[in-house]
Amino acid sequence: MTFFLHRNTYYAAFFLMFLNILTACSSTQLIYTFVDRYIQDEIEYFIDLKKEDKVLLSQKVSEMVSWHRKSMLPSYANYLDEIAKKLEEVYDEKILVNMALAKGWLLIEQTVLGLTPYASKFLVRYQTSEDIKFIEKKMEKRRQERLEEFSKSNETRYEDRVDRLTSNFERFFGTLNDEQLILLKDHAQATLGDGVTRFENRTMRQKIFIKFLYTQPKESELTSYLNKLLLHGHLLTNPSYEAFSEVSLERFETLLVNMISNSSTDQRKIMIRKLRSYANDFKAVSEKI
Repeated sequence: MTFFLHRNTYYAAFFLMFLNILTACSSTQLIYTFVDRYIQDEIEYFIDLKKEDKVLLSQKVSEMVSWHRKSMLPSYANYLDEIAKKLEEVYDEKILVNMALAKGWLLIEQTVLGLTPYASKFLVRYQTSEDIKFIEKKMEKRRQERLEEFSKSNETRYEDRVDRLTSNFERFFGTLNDEQLILLKDHAQATLGDGVTRFENRTMRQKIFIKFLYTQPKESELTSYLNKLLLHGHLLTNPSYEAFSEVSLERFETLLVNMISNSSTDQRKIMIRKLRSYANDFKAVSEKI
């Protein structure tokens, strides 16, 4: 299911993005009410779906979401509870962030390894030249849409990035103080060009994925390739991208450490409360029959 290739999957960014999607709504349960339809719509965008496969697609998406709800949400909940506990203990910020990012990456791996078999099982049915050309055409359309964002002035992109960062952090910290806002502005400026690098890398991954599809791989081969592409894609495209990812992660880690170090007692209480609230949401949804 090629929409997976449109996600930034380097280290904790992938998992943090997932958390942002879920926590953007006041209820994780509400998100799960609509997630089947969203995934199905994305798949139908990239694949010229055969009429006889509509029921099968719906079934496989439901199975995938059910697996994620039952198998991964409890782990996400435990992860958030652990972070909340260490925040409550006034844990060393750098050790806390290192732990959160390392365990976040393990959760990313588990999530990807669990989802790709569902993607392969369906995608293996669409390997004719016409099918692959349709996928390639849709990928190109999405790329052109993304390029429009890079056509904006640096000033506009900077302001948009600051707004996104501020919104994301306020979701967990509450109102940010002046020191924290300066940190976010500095980070936005320092990483302004990173989006282009990620976009170019994602384009390379999409192109080699299309090339791989033309080899008409078996289901097991497709699953193995997707796992490598999503988790260690630099090994297939550009090994130098690993260094870029490591620098990006170090910058983000430094930002998190400094944001927490500059947080007030009230902000820590808000973080702890929010993390535990989301953890409880995840637990409740995972237990729903």
